[in-house]
Amino acid sequence: MLVVFVVEDIDGEYSRLQEEGVAITTRIQTEPWGERFFQVTDPNGVTIQLVQWISEPGAEG
Repeated sequence: MLVVFVVEDIDGEYSRLQEEGVAITTRIQTEPWGERFFQVTDPNGVTIQLVQWISEPGAEG
């Protein structure tokens, strides 16, 4: 299962969670289509993805 949350400051959230000691499952990365994201996994095995669109989905650029 994957739960996704869109955030306004992905780099800030990444730093905050690292400082809190949360294990990062997938390090922060940016996809060519403008999706910047990272993932953590909760104790029940659910993957939680935080994402920020750094360009509008589908926008030419």
